[in-house]
Amino acid sequence: MNQKIFDPAKINMKYDDVFLSTLSGNKIHGWYFPSTMKETKGTVLFFHGNAENLTSHFLMLRWLPDNGYNYFIFDYPGYGLSTGKPNPQSTVESGIAAAEWLHEKKEKRPLIIYGHSLGGAIAMKAVEEIKASIPVRCVIIDGSFSSYQKMSRRVLSRQWFTWWLQPVTYVFVSDQYSPEPIDQISPIPMLFLHGTDDPAVEPVSSQEMFAQAKAPKEIWMIPGGHHGDLYELNNGELRARVLDYLKN
Repeated sequence: MNQKIFDPAKINMKYDDVFLSTLSGNKIHGWYFPSTMKETKGTVLFFHGNAENLTSHFLMLRWLPDNGYNYFIFDYPGYGLSTGKPNPQSTVESGIAAAEWLHEKKEKRPLIIYGHSLGGAIAMKAVEEIKASIPVRCVIIDGSFSSYQKMSRRVLSRQWFTWWLQPVTYVFVSDQYSPEPIDQISPIPMLFLHGTDDPAVEPVSSQEMFAQAKAPKEIWMIPGGHHGDLYELNNGELRARVLDYLKN
């Protein structure tokens, strides 16, 4: 979908349109939101979830610039104005290209990597690829998973008429570009967020990733949280908590 779903100007957010190229030649579109504070605290690279495009997904972290953080969100191939087709390889390539652009053009300090849902798996794999060349301050994974095969099996197991198809995922769903084993992200600090009532990605997924990850690591299970609404609960309580985490 290349429709512009929401205009940042409606909430007085200014951004730069960014176009960059991946290793395979796809043109990737992104929005760079500079911090509104004179002294910036860092830069967040956001890997959004599935469906729609950055013109809706940017809203999840819209509060970052007013709290001193530069904020860059990009679309995977086939999303929004980005060219190409989305697949595990092309999405990881787009994340690597976005991180390289930020490091070269905007931010020499370590990047803050944030991945939501599908974007979490892509973000972790991209971090594994760039950690030797681009400094990363921390990785925040929100309502996500680390294995395409495991996630596919969980989706199939939700209904009795698809439960028997679970073994098929080993044949048709590849984990070649999954980030497993995620312990190789260490020693970069990792924070896992998950709503306890998430209907799209089961909370056990984050619990499993937390168990696999090496220290330093934290996991915050958000009571009553669903998929993508964690920062809207309790008057945005989680926003202040994450900002405190980023101070460390």
